[in-house]
Amino acid sequence: MSRCHLFFLSITLISYYSTLIGNAQVFEKTAEMKGDIVEFPITLINAYPFISATVNGEKGKFMFDTGFAASIFLNDNLLSLPDKKLKGNGTTGSGQSFKIYLNDSISNILFTNGLTYKNLEKISSGNFNFIQEHITPDFLGFLGYKFFKDYLFKIDYLKRKITFYKNSLERNVSKDFLADEEVLAVIDFDIRTLENIPLVKLKIHDIEVLGEFDTGQNGFLQLDNTSFNQLVSKDYLRCSGVESNGEALLTVKDIIMDGKIKMTLKGVESSPLEDTQNQKNKAGITEPNLMTIGYRFLMEYKTVWDYHNKKIYILEY
Repeated sequence: MSRCHLFFLSITLISYYSTLIGNAQVFEKTAEMKGDIVEFPITLINAYPFISATVNGEKGKFMFDTGFAASIFLNDNLLSLPDKKLKGNGTTGSGQSFKIYLNDSISNILFTNGLTYKNLEKISSGNFNFIQEHITPDFLGFLGYKFFKDYLFKIDYLKRKITFYKNSLERNVSKDFLADEEVLAVIDFDIRTLENIPLVKLKIHDIEVLGEFDTGQNGFLQLDNTSFNQLVSKDYLRCSGVESNGEALLTVKDIIMDGKIKMTLKGVESSPLEDTQNQKNKAGITEPNLMTIGYRFLMEYKTVWDYHNKKIYILEY
C-alpha cells in the first residue's frame, strides 16, 4: 500500500473514531444536558412521556416531568442503590409520600441517543413502586427541570420526540427551533415561587382560571362551586366519561389562553380543590380555579417551552 493510501486511511480512521466519541457524549459528575441541539425519542404510556435509558446496567424509562425540579430523581424500588443515605421526606403532585435518599454511587446512565453520564454525585432517589404498579414496571425515575434548565425544548407527541436547544443570543434572534413550523400563538407565562412551573392566564368563557403547564399531568380542572355551576349551566362544561377510579372526565369548551388562542379540550380530569392544596402552596398559587395543561393539550398542539424568555409557542401539528 502506498504512503498516500496510508495517509488517507489514517485520516479516515481518525475522523471515524472522533465521530464515535462525539456521538457517545460522555460526561461525568453532574447530570445536566450537554450539546447544542439534542433530540430524545419518547414513548407515551398512560398519558405520560417517557425517555428510555439504562442506569447502572438496568434498562428502563424515565418520565419527562417538568413538574419535577430535580435534574434526575431515581426509583430505588427498581434500582439497587445499597449506599443511599436518608435525606428527608417528599410528596408527589398526586399526593403520595416517600422518603428521599441521596446517592453518590451512580456509575453510569446511558440514553438511547448516546448521551452518557458517569460517576454521578448527589443524585436523589425514592421508592416509586406506585408508578411501577399503575403506569410502567420499568420506571427508572424522573427527568426534571434542572436537567435541561439552560435549554428550551420542543415537544412533539405525534412524532414521539423532544428536541432541546441550547439557549444563546444567536438562537434568541434566529429562532431556528421554529423553522418550518406554523405558529398559532405565542403565550406569555409567569413564574412565581417555583422556577419550573409556567403559569398562564386562562378564561373558560368568562370565568378566570389559572393555567399550569406540566408534562407530568394528564390535565385536570379545579373550580369553586360558583364557577363550576355557571359553566355547567351554560354548557361550557360537561361530563364526557368516567375514569377507572370513578372520577369524572370533562369536556371543557371555550378555553381562551392568554387572550390569544381558543380551544376545546376533552377528557380533562375533575379534581377537588383540596386535593392539590399542598402543591399549590409550594408554587405560590392562591387562585381557587386551576387547570393543569398536560397530555390532553399536548396531544392537540406541538409546543416550544422557552423558560428564559417566559414564552410557550403553540404550533400546528
